[in-house]
Amino acid sequence: MFSDRLNEKGIGIFVVIGLGFLFFLILPTILFTISGISKIMFQVIMAFMIIAYVKQFGLEGGLMWIIAGILIYFLIWKYIYLTATLYMLMILMGMGFTSAIIWGSASIRGIIEKRKMRE
Repeated sequence: MFSDRLNEKGIGIFVVIGLGFLFFLILPTILFTISGISKIMFQVIMAFMIIAYVKQFGLEGGLMWIIAGILIYFLIWKYIYLTATLYMLMILMGMGFTSAIIWGSASIRGIIEKRKMRE
C-alpha cells in the first residue's frame, strides 16, 4: 500500500533530491573547469590541511615532509577531481545534509498526506 503511494508522487521527490546531491558532488569539477584559480586555491588549502593532518600524528622533520609530500602528490596533483569530490561529500555529511534530506522528505510527504485527507 505504502509503496503504491510512493510510486505515484513521492518518487519524484527522491529523484530531485538525488540529482541535487549529485550536483553538489560534481560542483568542484565544474568550478575547476570554469575557473582555474579555484583549482589552485583548492590545491593550496588541501596542501596545508594535509601537512597539518600529518603533524597531528606527532611526526616532525624529514619524515613528516616525505609523508606529506607523497600524500600531496597523489591527492592533490594526480587525483585532484576525486579528492575534491570526496572532500565535498565530507563537507555535506558534516553539515548534516542527510538530515536535511530526511527532514525535507518527511515534510513534503506530510503536505501530500494533508492534501489527500482534504480530498
